[in-house]
Amino acid sequence: MTLPRVVFVTGKGGTGKSTVAAALATALSRKGATVLADLDGRMEAAALVGARLPLEAPQRVTSSLEVIALSRREELNSFIRRIVPVSAISERMLRSRTFGYVTAALPGLEAFLLLERLRIMAGEAALEDRRVVIDAPASGTAVELLAVASGVKGIAPAGTLNRLAAEVEEFLADPNRFGVVVTVTPEKMALHEAIETSRLLRDRMNVAVVGAALNRACAALFSDEDLQTLAALRSHRGLARKRMTQGAATETARSRLRNAGIPIVELPMLYKAAMGSGEISTLARALGPMVAQ
Repeated sequence: MTLPRVVFVTGKGGTGKSTVAAALATALSRKGATVLADLDGRMEAAALVGARLPLEAPQRVTSSLEVIALSRREELNSFIRRIVPVSAISERMLRSRTFGYVTAALPGLEAFLLLERLRIMAGEAALEDRRVVIDAPASGTAVELLAVASGVKGIAPAGTLNRLAAEVEEFLADPNRFGVVVTVTPEKMALHEAIETSRLLRDRMNVAVVGAALNRACAALFSDEDLQTLAALRSHRGLARKRMTQGAATETARSRLRNAGIPIVELPMLYKAAMGSGEISTLARALGPMVAQ
């Protein structure tokens, strides 16, 4: 796997998306400067790497890892301030009721400007030799977000927005600058959604899928013969059978992802009640193959 400058982490809810984003940012920060950007709004990844919440400004949690929060509304505000450099006028525009009507009529505008921010961040990351990890929304919302640029081109056939939309589309299609990591667990619904999301991104939207982070992977450990041996120990036999089921599900997920042409990095089942810095460090080490290049 070759990671781009901006790594967009998404997946079905409950597959450990924010945990993987935090672990990936931690792994990359051990190799060089890294930014972890929260786009999900819940700040879970930020909290997992030790950021103090609420995150009201960029925060450096280690010498090589910075955490920031991105919001659609703030990107709209920043955009208006850039194109209307006179602060008194731009602030009046942002407060005006008419401006609110305009933005409501263009519901994709704020999302589009968020993508434009990611494009700018990719350029800055290339200049300063760092990586950016995005804790993105769940896969359904994430796909809608990444499709916004083409919609903006449709409503703005000329002018500044059209030019920016074309640049954003070019950015999203450049595997050196942007790519998606899809999180998945060995469960039927999560596996199906990961494969369909990857196909949609690659085949229809021309967005690179770096790979899948197969979370909570485990080996079967026991055999049918072992179950026979444990027949008299009912509770132990139940635990062994559960582990065999988890191992079989992991193998099925591994096989289906490979058949779909999706590179895999496996993250172990940690059997922990809560995630902390130690667990994130363990997962960061498991992500070694993904950050090797």
